[in-house]
This record gives sequence, C-alpha cells and structure tokens, in this order.
Amino acid sequence: MTEPKDVERNCPECDGTGQDAGMKPVRLGEKIEFRPCTKCGGSGKIKEAAN
Repeated sequence: MTEPKDVERNCPECDGTGQDAGMKPVRLGEKIEFRPCTKCGGSGKIKEAAN
C-alpha cells in the first residue's frame, strides 16, 4: 500500500499571493508596505495531506 502524499494548494488566508491580506488605509504620499502572510510564510502555498 502506498503512503498518502502531501498536496500543495494556494493558501486560503492570502489567496496564493504570499502577502498579508490585512491592508490598512494610507494617506496620499505614504508608502504601502507588504508583509508576508503569517499562515504560509510568504510562499503563497500550503501543504495538505492528500485524501
């Protein structure tokens, strides 16, 4: 019998972008800073066990 393999899927927290989805409003002239997603660590992918 074969072992189940992990499957890579898009992170549901950031929709596969790898960036924090929680954006705060900025004033005109301010720089927007992107933070890595806390769930996937910025990769945009998570590994799940295959069924």
